[in-house]
Amino acid sequence: MSNDLAILLARTYLQIPFDQFLKEVKTQYPRLGEITQFQPITEGYEDANILLVTETGTYVIKIFSKDRSVENVRSYIHILEEAQKIGVPVTRLVPGTKGSISFAAENTKTPYCIAEFFDGNDFQEKSPTMDDMVRVASYLAKLNTLRFPMTEYYDSWGNKNLAVEYEKNKESLTREQAELIAPVVESFKKLDFSKFSTSIIHGDMQRKHVLKNAKGEYCILDFGCAANGPKVIELSTHLAWFCLGEDTWSARKDIMNKVVEEYTSVHHLTKYELDALPILMRACYAAYYLKTCVLIGDGNTSQETAQWNKTSLQMLRLAALAGRGEF
Repeated sequence: MSNDLAILLARTYLQIPFDQFLKEVKTQYPRLGEITQFQPITEGYEDANILLVTETGTYVIKIFSKDRSVENVRSYIHILEEAQKIGVPVTRLVPGTKGSISFAAENTKTPYCIAEFFDGNDFQEKSPTMDDMVRVASYLAKLNTLRFPMTEYYDSWGNKNLAVEYEKNKESLTREQAELIAPVVESFKKLDFSKFSTSIIHGDMQRKHVLKNAKGEYCILDFGCAANGPKVIELSTHLAWFCLGEDTWSARKDIMNKVVEEYTSVHHLTKYELDALPILMRACYAAYYLKTCVLIGDGNTSQETAQWNKTSLQMLRLAALAGRGEF
């Protein structure tokens, strides 16, 4: 077993040899046919995602993290199914003999699902255009029309939990790190979340979670942080992490105006909610900077963590220099 695969599978309850598990998968998902090769997908921090090449095509298997309850997994699948029904471009699930969710035969604690592989590129290397930003906002607006009960997974990276994570981890920060994060936390804590309208939200809209293919079609990935949450959390995260970056910062006013205009053509947001957006966007950067500082302090040496630490620090500094009125 490769080291990358071992690291991924350690996130799950899967104990049987992976080759044996793949034989089970082939039985549960006869549409796949023979599995000829597989490749671990190393990006990300939760779940184990593995590319499968079979005689009928290319797929992605997601073995859910041991940190997720079965109820949360069922919610994850339900959102994908409902999103597809209303025209949100998401990964297409492959039905197995027992539905969209299967369990490893060795126990009932290892749920997994399989989706068709979407052949497209994300926006980590290529900046999104204004059309991309507005189009994705329109899909999020459509997604945010969904309303039903769900079991959430706690997101320690998201802006929604910044204050909790700061209190939990502030002793692990250096003085310089705390001085950057603390003012954002103080502004964030003044927000009254009871004044925010809620719906089903993706909760983690960033450039690596949107693919676009050669035909101009999109696919929204990774609903692991989906929640019944404030719509302004959705919009602020999309603005902070998908739309804005050093590459688009100079156009931030125009970007914010057009993206907010698109979103509010579907969802009415109050003045209080709109005024909260800059604070919540800064909270996105502070939350990622906090999380990566803690991970690095604990010995995490991955390139992904280092890059998020660098990017979130850059964006946090840009936002601080801009000031509230210039964000």
